[in-house]
Amino acid sequence: MNKIAWLFLAAIFAACLASCSKTPEPAANMGQAAATAKDPASDAQANFYSFQDSTGEQVALPKKPERIVVLNTEVLELFYQLGGRAVGRATAPGIVVPEAAKDAKEVGDINNVSLEQIMSLKPDLVIGHPMFHTNLKSSMASAHIPLALIKIESYSDIQTAAKWVGNMTGNEAQSLAALQETDKKLQNIVAKLPGHGPNYAVITIMPMGVFVQKSSSIAIDMATMLKMKNVADGLPSGNMPSSAPYSLEKLVALDPDYIFLLVHGTQEFGNQKLKSDLENSPAWSSLRAVKEKKMFFLPSPLFVTNPGLHIDQSLETMAKLVYPDTFPAKE
Repeated sequence: MNKIAWLFLAAIFAACLASCSKTPEPAANMGQAAATAKDPASDAQANFYSFQDSTGEQVALPKKPERIVVLNTEVLELFYQLGGRAVGRATAPGIVVPEAAKDAKEVGDINNVSLEQIMSLKPDLVIGHPMFHTNLKSSMASAHIPLALIKIESYSDIQTAAKWVGNMTGNEAQSLAALQETDKKLQNIVAKLPGHGPNYAVITIMPMGVFVQKSSSIAIDMATMLKMKNVADGLPSGNMPSSAPYSLEKLVALDPDYIFLLVHGTQEFGNQKLKSDLENSPAWSSLRAVKEKKMFFLPSPLFVTNPGLHIDQSLETMAKLVYPDTFPAKE
């Protein structure tokens, strides 16, 4: 090979080396994008506290909330048990208001709150219920007011809500200690139970009608802890997935060992509905639970309203009704 050919090959080889050693352009662009991209965790770090509410929505609190409006009456008891303080609250028939919460301004009934009154309190957090307050989302978002929709239908929900409240009020240690103590009380009751329990039905009396509860309530959760079987499990749901329309014919066919009555409203209202909608049929008296006097009204503060850290009292109350030999009533 002549000298000119050697020089030509050397030039090609040098060009290849230079091309291979050069940093590819796309990689350089990716590095620049990574440096300028927004870190998803940065928003959470900038906030005082961030959490998911019961609907799965992310609620970001830019600072510790000082002016809280509680529209969900199920949360009020737990909220105050853990050191919270509300500037406003909703009301509900038959729901006992904690003494410490009575100075909070009333902003209407739970299913008919006044947006004007809520806004007048200049809240930095509103706690609502998914069933009643989802329609407030756009108004709260426009006003840059965090809205947390929280439902409490079980002990697990109470644990979750207690952690939220503890963090948002700055009482994390108090919340954790209280939950541990409550859990210990519940376990002490469960440890005394027999191998299996009787079956039951929960009848919910509400202003809009009478329903048989299938799931999603404190009463159902307590009965499950007590190893009882819900006879309504297999009934078709109505407008609410958690309940079935009341049918005396179906209830007679299921013939539960125990019937528990829950009243959303005053006790007087519950007694009236019992007589007008249930007891007026001869078939009602044929139910084994009625004949054996195993039909009970469950106290609203422990089963309709969220009892919060007193949920061990809910479990003990039902345990005494179902297992009187194991949990005798105190004289």
